[in-house]
Amino acid sequence: MTTIKIELRDDQIAVLRAKAAAEGLSLEDWFRRRADQEIRPRKGRYTLAELVEQCDPQAPLSAEDREWLR
Repeated sequence: MTTIKIELRDDQIAVLRAKAAAEGLSLEDWFRRRADQEIRPRKGRYTLAELVEQCDPQAPLSAEDREWLR
């Protein structure tokens, strides 16, 4: 297991501790869970917001997309 030291201001720690406590976790476990989510993307179901966030509204349409829209 890798250990990383993160230095935060006291007010930042208090906010993060409150978020962790709201999920019933210690701050250390809350960070571990967040790190695990970043390392292993979840497979399967996504929310609409997560999918939209991945979209580039400025991306050009492919020929297949233009044909489908016709």
